[in-house]
Amino acid sequence: MMLRLKAKVFSFSGDSYKIVDANDSGKVMFQCQGKFLNFDEKRVICDAGGTPLFVIKEPLMQLDDKQYVYAAGPDGKPTTEIFRVGSNFGNTSQYTENLKGSTGKPIKLTGKMTLVSMKGGIYFGDAKTGQPIAKVCSPVTYKDFLPDDFDRNEYLVEIPPGVDSALVLAMVLAYEQMEQTYEQGNDY
Repeated sequence: MMLRLKAKVFSFSGDSYKIVDANDSGKVMFQCQGKFLNFDEKRVICDAGGTPLFVIKEPLMQLDDKQYVYAAGPDGKPTTEIFRVGSNFGNTSQYTENLKGSTGKPIKLTGKMTLVSMKGGIYFGDAKTGQPIAKVCSPVTYKDFLPDDFDRNEYLVEIPPGVDSALVLAMVLAYEQMEQTYEQGNDY
């Protein structure tokens, strides 16, 4: 599966957008809905039909820039925390906290992503020794193979068969928000 996303178009003012199949821009894979409610910034990620899957929240009062991923109730409100996504200083390396596999055992995903150059990867385990489970890249990488014209702010997330695409999407979108927050904090 290859998802097509648009970088830096999201704000917490209520914006929504569709995440589509990179090979067929008419095929919606996920939807992202923004909310600003009671000092609680959040994004609700839905399946193609609009059913809420999970919620990404950034607490307002925190020293670090972690994003919290929650299961979503039918109304799109967060229920149980699933995991957190954090990063090192500079946002060059990302990691999950409190993530559990289907058996309930702790698992770790790490990322080496940068949206500036629109490239990177997500790994099951450590980024140096772990199994790659997703690739983030610029559409230019696949320009000869993809049908549509791409906006320069778009990027692709390639996810192999058997990997939970919603989990990968949660990590990518959490990182994207951390990157935006980091950039805003450096605008002096």
